[in-house]
Amino acid sequence: MLFVAAGCFTAQSLQQMQQASGAYSISPNFDLRRTWRVAVLPPAGDTGLPAGLYDHAGLALMRSGRVALVDRSMVDRILQEQQFSSSGVVDPETAARLGRLMGAEAVMLVNVNSVKHDDFFSDSPDQRAAKLYVKVIGVETGEVLYYSQGEGSSFDGAEEALDGAVDFALNPLVVKGSGK
Repeated sequence: MLFVAAGCFTAQSLQQMQQASGAYSISPNFDLRRTWRVAVLPPAGDTGLPAGLYDHAGLALMRSGRVALVDRSMVDRILQEQQFSSSGVVDPETAARLGRLMGAEAVMLVNVNSVKHDDFFSDSPDQRAAKLYVKVIGVETGEVLYYSQGEGSSFDGAEEALDGAVDFALNPLVVKGSGK
């Protein structure tokens, strides 16, 4: 993972490494030759996660060149109106219904599995390692179009580790969407 953070791998070799490790899967129904309208959904309830994580996820998703994002303010407004924000927007059916309300073709969920300090780095109190999962769900069928695991590590705190994990998880979409 340190080589990834240091930039020693190209985006394509990173994708090959992810594919070999089984870190992601793309449905044959996720046509990345066209543009998709996607809403990034926040986690359910008060998670204590950095607010910028979902903005970073949207930015990373747009790097593919094949995604148009539903505006975050619209996502927040629909969530409040529908009272989903505290009810647990995690299952594909509910996420798909929300996406339809927002006029999206797909929704993206980010599920943070862990953010931990590695005891090996006891002299670096800000070191954090993060692990998360990303799903892109089609709103018409509720089908999971993309599913990926991401891991990131940073000596600058949890937010940077989470951003790195999102970048890692979405890299295969960026590479495939951009045609590299």
